[in-house]
Amino acid sequence: MNQDLPRSINDKPGLIPRQVMPENLESPINNVLTWVTPNELFYTRSHLTYPTIDMHSWRLSIGGEVSRPLYFNYEQLKQMPQVDKFVTIECSGNKRAMFEPPVPGEQWKLGAVGNAKWTGVPLTFLLDQIKPKDTAVEIVFTGADSGIRPDMDTPVNFERSLPLDKTLLGECLLALKMNDEPIPYKHGFPLRLIVPGWYGMAHVKWVTQIGFVSNPFKGPFQAIDYVYLTNEGDYSNAVPVTEMKVNSIITWPSKGEIIHPGQHSVRGLAWTGKGTISNVEISVDNGMSWNVAKLTSPEHGQYTWTFWEYAWNITNPGHYFVLARAHDSNGNVQPKAAPWNAKGYGNNSIHTVAITIPQILH
Repeated sequence: MNQDLPRSINDKPGLIPRQVMPENLESPINNVLTWVTPNELFYTRSHLTYPTIDMHSWRLSIGGEVSRPLYFNYEQLKQMPQVDKFVTIECSGNKRAMFEPPVPGEQWKLGAVGNAKWTGVPLTFLLDQIKPKDTAVEIVFTGADSGIRPDMDTPVNFERSLPLDKTLLGECLLALKMNDEPIPYKHGFPLRLIVPGWYGMAHVKWVTQIGFVSNPFKGPFQAIDYVYLTNEGDYSNAVPVTEMKVNSIITWPSKGEIIHPGQHSVRGLAWTGKGTISNVEISVDNGMSWNVAKLTSPEHGQYTWTFWEYAWNITNPGHYFVLARAHDSNGNVQPKAAPWNAKGYGNNSIHTVAITIPQILH
C-alpha cells in the first residue's frame, strides 16, 4: 500500500497535502480507478488564498479594448448554450519532485493530474458578442483569488492571458459544471476557464473578468512564473509554459511492491496536449526491450487521458525495473529524462517503478 496516502474514516484514500497555505492537494492517483476523476479526488492547485464569493453581487465583466463592454450574472450564463468536454488537466509542476538536481516549488509527485467532464459556455459564444478593437492583441482572464506573492509587496490577483488565436479560443470553455455538478468551490466556483491541451495554470479559476489588452500581458503568473528557465533568475531565454507534453505513469505496481510469479496486469495512464495517445510501450527489463500495452479507456479522444494495461507473465524471481513510454498522434515520445529547468515544469520523463519478485521456497 502506498504509505504516502492519507486515509479517511472509511479507509478510502484521500487527497495528499503538498502545501498548507495556500492549499495544494495531490490526487491519490494510484487509487483513481475511473476514467473520470471524482471531484473529491481531483488535485487542487492554489496560488493565493481562497477568495470570498458573494453570488448576490457576482458578475462576469468583459471589457478592455472592445467597442462595447458586457456584464453577465450567474443566471444569465446558465441560460446560454452549454457544451460538454472531457478534458484532462495536468499541473505543469507534476513530477517536480523527480527532477535531479531538486528544484524549489510544490513537490508534486505523480498525482497533479485529473480528467473531468466540464460543462459550460463556449468562450467564442461570448466573444462573438464583443467587437474587439484593432488594437487588441491578447485576452486576460482574472480570477477572484488575490494575495501577496513572496516576491511582491502589494496584493495581486491570479491572472493569465491567451493570444487572439481563433483555433485555440474555439476550444475553450467557461465552465459552470464539473462532472455534472456545479464546479466545487476549491476548483473555481462559479466559473472556470478551460483551455484544452494546456497545462493547469491556463485554466483560471473563479473567473470574474475578461479583458482585451493592447500589449502582451506581463503579469507575475505569466512573466515570472510558468516559464522554462535554464538558470534560476535568467529570463533572457525564457520560454512560456503552454501545451502539455506527452506523458504517462504506472499506477500498478507501485514503487517497492513485492509481487509473486504469475500472470499480472501492469496498469497506468497516458495523456498529451494537442493530439491523442497513439500507443504506450512497457519495458520490464529497464528499457532493454519494449512491448505494446493495450489502451483500455472508453474514449481515446483529444484532450483526455487513456488507461492502459499490459499482461506480464512473471516466471523468474529477482529485482525488476518497469518502465512506461507513451507516444502521441503528433509523433511525440516521452524522453528518458525531461530537460531540467530551474522552476521544475513539464517533467514528462519516463516513469520507472522498481519491484521485487521473491524466490518461492518449497
